Amino acid sequence: MSRKKKKGDDINPNAWLDTYADTITLLLTFFILLYSMSSIDSKKLSELSDALQKSLKGDIKVEELSDINEIATNDKENIEQTQEDLVKKLNKTIEANSFTDVIKVREEDRGVVLQLDETILFDPGKADLKKKSQNVLNMVTKIVKDLPNDVLIEGNTDDIPMFNKEFQSNWELSTARAVSVVKYFVSVKKLDPTRFAVKGYGEYKPLVENNSTKNRTINRRVDILIVKEQQKEK
Repeated sequence: MSRKKKKGDDINPNAWLDTYADTITLLLTFFILLYSMSSIDSKKLSELSDALQKSLKGDIKVEELSDINEIATNDKENIEQTQEDLVKKLNKTIEANSFTDVIKVREEDRGVVLQLDETILFDPGKADLKKKSQNVLNMVTKIVKDLPNDVLIEGNTDDIPMFNKEFQSNWELSTARAVSVVKYFVSVKKLDPTRFAVKGYGEYKPLVENNSTKNRTINRRVDILIVKEQQKEK
């Protein structure tokens, strides 16, 4: 004789919903945390980590986590304000030292660029720093030495082919010039070498078309990029 089904043996067809809801909640929390790691500081990351742990223990709901979009927006505004303040400081310092003719400041998504004219740094076709370049580089040293940012030195030339005993292309000339500048900062001014990197672009990163003597003069330059902090490797 078959056993009669007891009332307690009934299967609840909706029981899986609780497990499913918990899984989705944890996944959502996890992806929110991953998203936030690329744009928030360590303090806020710690807060989110604590919130995640509480969520995993069931002590907090997802709705109670900090608003990630608000945090990211606030961080972006703070970075933009810091960059704006830096630009003002640079322009004021350049003007006070009467270097406005040979140094220009421009903003990029990467950070703030100090654009140094070739004439203040090098003789044509050469990569050895002029003696008078020291005043300019000393001023730049005072600006960057107390900043936490990394610094990228970028050499640039015009489109006139370079070929002499020392340099057989604009690639080599632009790179050698960038190296000369970074050597001054590191060897002479004793700045932290781990903050610096060098690139030589030759004629391939012009600011204006190389179609006149004036424009070619603009393109022959060394750019000192003060890298925006959010772009530094964590």
